[in-house]
Amino acid sequence: MKITAIRPRVVAIPIEAPTRHSYGSPTHFTRTIVEISTDEQITGLGETHNTVSPSALEGLQHLLLGEDPFDLEKIRLRISQRGYLSREPLLLAPIEFACYDIQGRSVGRPVYQLLGGKVRERVPMSAYLFYRYPNTEGWGEISTPDQMVEHCQDLVNRYGFKTLKLKGGVFDPELEFATIIALRKRFGSEYKIRLDPNAIWSVATAIRMGLKLVPYDLEYYEDPAWGIAGLARVRQQVPIPLSTNMSVIEFEQLGPAVETKAIDTILSDPWYWGGMYYTKVLDMAAKHLGLSVGMHSGVEFGVGLSVMLHVASSMPNLVHAIDSHYHHLKDDILKGGKLQYARGSMSPRDLPGLGIELDEEKMAVYGEEYRRLAEGKSGSVPDPRRPDWYPIVPSW
Repeated sequence: MKITAIRPRVVAIPIEAPTRHSYGSPTHFTRTIVEISTDEQITGLGETHNTVSPSALEGLQHLLLGEDPFDLEKIRLRISQRGYLSREPLLLAPIEFACYDIQGRSVGRPVYQLLGGKVRERVPMSAYLFYRYPNTEGWGEISTPDQMVEHCQDLVNRYGFKTLKLKGGVFDPELEFATIIALRKRFGSEYKIRLDPNAIWSVATAIRMGLKLVPYDLEYYEDPAWGIAGLARVRQQVPIPLSTNMSVIEFEQLGPAVETKAIDTILSDPWYWGGMYYTKVLDMAAKHLGLSVGMHSGVEFGVGLSVMLHVASSMPNLVHAIDSHYHHLKDDILKGGKLQYARGSMSPRDLPGLGIELDEEKMAVYGEEYRRLAEGKSGSVPDPRRPDWYPIVPSW
């Protein structure tokens, strides 16, 4: 079997209401979808961040055409080990995903079996809670603790989540602290709660707020400050487990993070770590480094979420519910529509490969939506409702 073509396309799907975080406020989630074709008429699917341009992916043709998608180690080396200028995990990841999809389709097995098989039938997921602006229809705003609690209750009722994650770094830390108090009061000790200030707080603020948060039993405190050194300073004084997906995103950073006791939980990510295989390696390494394992979300569509589910179901040391932005999407690009939650969890499909197909009509609709946004330069301002604002680290 030989690779014959790589086809990348960028698509943008509207979300329920503009989410807010410390780096901006999107109205859509935008991703690059990748198809890899073979001479045996088997096509595999991948997905990556929209910061990876189609031209960058098309530029890999001379490296990959004619290669066997089962020769993944060779493909990884060709993309990512040509010196320090080519270490691009976001570019490698969708290629690896599509090759695994091809492999599974070829042998008639789901991808999770190529990764070692399931260690859990269902993958628990968290309710990812964002402060929001109202949408164009005038609803969806979340700016107060009470609004957040009601929004969270709706998600719990609809999807059955048992883990609640608040994305902070938007308002004064005291308001976000009040939101945590309100969530704990409403949902009680049987629910796990996380707070993620998105690395926007100063070390001093992260310590001050962390000490105030101790009585509210956080599952973990995610990226309260920037960098391994900053996290280590916070962890020295705050008796809450710390996690990161921003300051430790490659294997070279694991050693310093462990040595300085900066984190307790590593949030894996099939994109940042360069694919499903290396995410599995991280899962194995974490056990021996004394770290627990979770999984980060990067506004993935159904292709990317399927990847997350296949690898997460096969990770023995993944003990935290994975994050996902998926419930914010109004639609998806998969045949049959959006993947479905049940009891706050999902399962990878028991079909060959990733078990999914693209809906070409939806791809056309949301490809055009992306072009409309690009022409209007909607992505040129971090927060369209505050055109003079830009993110500063630290902000508090």
